[in-house]
Amino acid sequence: MVAAGSLVLVGTFESRAAADDANICARDSGEIAIAACSRAIKSGRYKGHDLARQYLNRGVERRLKQDFELALADYGEAARIDNKYADAFYNRCVIYNLRGDYDHALADCSLAIKLGPSPSATAESGGERLGKDRTISDYYSERGFAYLKKDDYVRAVLDLDNAVRLNPRNGRALKNRGLAYQAKGDTARGDADLEAAKQLGE
Repeated sequence: MVAAGSLVLVGTFESRAAADDANICARDSGEIAIAACSRAIKSGRYKGHDLARQYLNRGVERRLKQDFELALADYGEAARIDNKYADAFYNRCVIYNLRGDYDHALADCSLAIKLGPSPSATAESGGERLGKDRTISDYYSERGFAYLKKDDYVRAVLDLDNAVRLNPRNGRALKNRGLAYQAKGDTARGDADLEAAKQLGE
């Protein structure tokens, strides 16, 4: 009876440990979060979207450390596990933009926009819930940036208009829209957007 009871206690402890790791993975940062995410993934406790979220969270931390290849692998695994996880495609779009792979960025951001964000989407810097409009604003902003880098200024402005409409304080979108306007020869609008972006810290 003692042995059987011990097995139950061990099982309960392992379950609680996995849950603790998932919480640390979602809420902490740096190596502490990465290690907790890795333990949660390896625990075997999580499946489907819950498992994809562990990969996504680890990918975010790896991107913040500029471990872009590892982050890209984590986002890809999150998207493979849950092919309707818009945040995974969006985050992979960000990496592709950083690498100058704008065609793949466009494909991933377009899919993220089509799918719509997860209700649990949070700011990269922590646990702040973004809300649907702010999240989709970021999706449009990132796709607009890819169009801008491909010199497709018409599509860039359309996406960046949507980004600013959904979140008027999206400084990155304002900055890139300003650059797109300037590239189109609309200096007045471009200067106005760049000044607004500057006021927001961009």
